[in-house]
Amino acid sequence: MTVEITPSIQQVLDHLVDRIPGVVGALVSSADGFTLAARTPSDPFIEPAGLGAMSAAGLALSNRLVTTMGESAATVTVHRSADGQVVVLPIAHLAVLTILASPGSDAEQLALVGREATRGLDRLFRGAASV
Repeated sequence: MTVEITPSIQQVLDHLVDRIPGVVGALVSSADGFTLAARTPSDPFIEPAGLGAMSAAGLALSNRLVTTMGESAATVTVHRSADGQVVVLPIAHLAVLTILASPGSDAEQLALVGREATRGLDRLFRGAASV
């Protein structure tokens, strides 16, 4: 039996964008970079499929980089510029959550909110896998 979880993922993304100050977009991609759901600003430079692929690849590179210091994987990757921030978090080893935020957003709050969202998304993925 196939369980469709995309609407539930979309609800999480909508909550992040609508309720968290500074968040302007969010997406979930599979660990191999395929975008599963997205809510991104309408901007010709933001293309969800490419962003999902880059986020998964960037997290994989971050994991490789931090494992030079031990066996623990990256828990969050933050990219900042004068124009905004991109926060990338793993959803277990199953998927990737990417949060797009305005430049003045609190990166620590974004990481905290992101971790809370990834726990809920992890439950959705695991629940769908067990059906």
